[in-house]
Amino acid sequence: MKKSGALPDPFYDAFECVISNIYISDEANDPLTYDLRNCFHSRYKVFLRFVEKHTLFREEIKSEVSGPANFERAIIATGYGKFNYLLLLAVLPASFSSIFSSSAISYVLPSAECDLQLTMFDKGLLNSMAFAGMIITAFFWGCVTDIFGRKKIMFYGYLLTGLLSVAMCFSHKSWHLITFKFFDGMIISGPYAALMSYLAEIHNEAHRSRSYMWLGVFFSLGNISLPCIAWLIIPQKWYMKFLSDTLEIASWRMFLAICSLPEFLACIALFAFPESPRFLILKGRHDEALNVFRKIYSLNTGKDPDTYPIKSLEDEYSIESCGERIQDKLKNCCKLIKPLFLRPNVFRLILISMIQLGATIGSNSLRLWMPQLFAMIENYKNTVMKDDNHISGLQPSFCYMLGQEESYLKSMHYANNTIGNSTTVCVPVELNSRVFINSIVIAVTGVIGYTVAGSLITVVGKRKLMAICFIVAATCCGSLYWTEDTNGILGLSSVFVAMTSIGGATVVNIIVDNFPTYLRTMAVSITMMMGRIGAVIGNLLFPILFNLSCLGPYVMIGLASLGKNNICILNSIYIFTLNIIYILCISRGI
Repeated sequence: MKKSGALPDPFYDAFECVISNIYISDEANDPLTYDLRNCFHSRYKVFLRFVEKHTLFREEIKSEVSGPANFERAIIATGYGKFNYLLLLAVLPASFSSIFSSSAISYVLPSAECDLQLTMFDKGLLNSMAFAGMIITAFFWGCVTDIFGRKKIMFYGYLLTGLLSVAMCFSHKSWHLITFKFFDGMIISGPYAALMSYLAEIHNEAHRSRSYMWLGVFFSLGNISLPCIAWLIIPQKWYMKFLSDTLEIASWRMFLAICSLPEFLACIALFAFPESPRFLILKGRHDEALNVFRKIYSLNTGKDPDTYPIKSLEDEYSIESCGERIQDKLKNCCKLIKPLFLRPNVFRLILISMIQLGATIGSNSLRLWMPQLFAMIENYKNTVMKDDNHISGLQPSFCYMLGQEESYLKSMHYANNTIGNSTTVCVPVELNSRVFINSIVIAVTGVIGYTVAGSLITVVGKRKLMAICFIVAATCCGSLYWTEDTNGILGLSSVFVAMTSIGGATVVNIIVDNFPTYLRTMAVSITMMMGRIGAVIGNLLFPILFNLSCLGPYVMIGLASLGKNNICILNSIYIFTLNIIYILCISRGI
């Protein structure tokens, strides 16, 4: 009774045996038994067709996998497991190093003021040098990463930044520290860019967004952990015994040395990972790429690498000639980005770049100056406020405290010059726990703000959320000038930094809606570069305006926030006008 051409099936033989027994039984002529037999027989035919289709489907999949596969199919076949979790663990110190590189120096400024004879403008230079270095090498690292690979750039990049961080500890002049910080910014953008590419090229499309989400979490943890580390190290006295002598080590030097540890840890951890398989495919090194896929597959599944289903890879566009003909590469780049500087894209690019410029003038200037400002306020309360007869029991305002503290320090220097004729005794600003707690609160507020914004952006919309953030930021900045309570100063500063940061991040999301796919990467790069230029401008102008008047920096930051909001409105009007023109053209058949 077995069909010709059907697959051998022991279940069919067993079923035939049951049917035969039913036929020869005493109840074989019973209609119920007859119907039961027919039911079994029809059900089995359905089951047999299912088995045959399933077998053919498996054979089709097997033949498909055995053929050449593109990158996406190959990385999907490796699965998601232990390798990806270990990679996230290695990314943790790498993300910390990026945060520490740009922000750690802000906690050093009050403590290193006397050791390095830092002026307010020197402090502004130190805050801005990392961003200046990033601007210079932004496009350079893109080509270098495509030539030498992601792994080498990450390994040597984090190694060099770690060595530069250690070298900063031995700075005895302000220009030494400024120079080291500039080179640190030049180098750190290389491994950071390589890490972004590596994460995208080691995950499939389904898990790529999740990896970047974890990266954002690690950045938030870095922002919170940095003031915690500074709190543990900077207020302490550190001593080192050398032979019979005991040497005191400046706490800020020890802090910079500790901040170099994530860079060395990232260097060691990422060295254990293979080169990006995507990069190897683009370079035409398919055998090496397959070996990488097999290792990932084996680690994720626990199976033998030889059981990896993909046996060959498709040929993709090769970048082998990138290192040979740089002129050709530059020509191709110019052809690709030329539409970005033509109408209507150029107007959108200018508007979005100006918004990002204003956002970073506000966020990265005030954020990096807050430890210094909080230290001055606490020092005023502990020293100057006791002898200040002008306030007569009233709570002084934010700018009054900063102005009196600055005048007090200048008078102390003048008095020492008058008494000693030629020697100046620098009085370092004492950093108490309040300074670091305030910095932790600002960092935590930013994390909470991003969490809330992530839920609101789908409800409110990107443009409305960005406009709201900048309006709230401008209001907070303007209110700081008249604030008298320390907790109020902390609250307004926290909300301001969070709002400008969220608004700046929303700008990057808006790029997706305003530029075609092939121009988005370059548009994001230019926008981020404008953001770094804004950070440099803000940190350099802050001390200059502060020396003229305490009101000056906050007028600059407040106007930048209001300007961003006006640009947002202009951008909305511009897009609305384009849509109206488009609808009119469609309606008239143009």
